[in-house]
Amino acid sequence: MREVPLDICGLGVILYSPPAVEHIMEGSDYFQLHFREPADVARHVMECQLIAFCTGSPGTFRLRFADGAPDEQAVKAAAFKLRLGLQVRGGAVCIRDLYDLMLWSDECPESQQIPVEDGWYLLTVFTSPPPKGTFGDGQLIEVALERVECKPALRWDGVPSLCG
Repeated sequence: MREVPLDICGLGVILYSPPAVEHIMEGSDYFQLHFREPADVARHVMECQLIAFCTGSPGTFRLRFADGAPDEQAVKAAAFKLRLGLQVRGGAVCIRDLYDLMLWSDECPESQQIPVEDGWYLLTVFTSPPPKGTFGDGQLIEVALERVECKPALRWDGVPSLCG
């Protein structure tokens, strides 16, 4: 199990392997050009390369990554849950603020990377509001990384959301 603390200014989190974002030019506003509309986010999420989910607020989050299938009882007990797919290449997954797409930098801080074996993964992402009830107030987001044989078949019409 690996935990990544993340302070975000935006309303969501992005996950990717570095080769998946090589096409994004340094300093560009990829958000405005390719990620602003819900349909654009859905397309990216279904491609399983640069994925995102809405947290509902900026703030401080703790993303806890576990290998393998999720604890289905914990998923069932969570207030919010979703399933995503991700292709890992280069042995790492980067976890960043959605708003990093507004002024892109290739550099992902080491503290926001986790080592993951290359391949296809089904991600089960789940959370509940923190004890004080304020989203982004030290909120824990659980992510189960389940290795699968091929790209997961997903259907999203908009932005995957971990909030109301």
